[in-house]
Amino acid sequence: MKIKLKSKDWIVLLSVVLVVSIITNIYSACKIYSYKYNIGQESYVEIEEIRQRNEGIMDILNTSLDSGSIRNEEILKLYKNYDVIASDVIKLWEQYADYTQRSVSIFAKNIESDKVIQKDIHGKIKEYMLSTLSKEMKNEQSKLILEDRDLDCFKAMEDMSVRIYEYFNDFNGNMLNGHSGESKQKKVIRNHYWIDMLNGIYDISNDYIEVEWNIEAEDQLAADVYS
Repeated sequence: MKIKLKSKDWIVLLSVVLVVSIITNIYSACKIYSYKYNIGQESYVEIEEIRQRNEGIMDILNTSLDSGSIRNEEILKLYKNYDVIASDVIKLWEQYADYTQRSVSIFAKNIESDKVIQKDIHGKIKEYMLSTLSKEMKNEQSKLILEDRDLDCFKAMEDMSVRIYEYFNDFNGNMLNGHSGESKQKKVIRNHYWIDMLNGIYDISNDYIEVEWNIEAEDQLAADVYS
């Protein structure tokens, strides 16, 4: 026996379905917003860490180039700073990928698709620092004299760090003027400025992708250590 629904019953049923659909969509939108805000919080911390580490790098490089040499302890500091930056950049690219997957494409803030984390120059410089430190320890030298290829590498590193430093200063002055602390963090997250800054860091560092860093092959280093 078929049950016939009256027009009034159909209206009630459709209304219930519509309300459930609206509630579900609102809940989903809130979850997406919350997730993207959390990504923004994490990304802000990483961007700030990159800015601070870069300033530390710049200070060491300025002093070293002025003196024409760099102590092993300072090389180790550079290695640690570049290691953190390289790790943060990878995390930022991963967070950017999550951001784009959870955003409507026409509203998402996009970076050119050919930009990939494998090109990150900070990871390559980290390898150069490790190679340099290994050579200095093997040769029982307390400092590296900056000359020839090493001098060229350090000049490129300094140039890049200065440009990144100036980029952050310009961005803060133009986009975050009058904001600091929690107010600055909220504006960066709300406007997804961390994506703009990731893009800016990439554009600068990518200019140094052709630099030939004075890195010994791993097998050569191993042979030298155990010879």
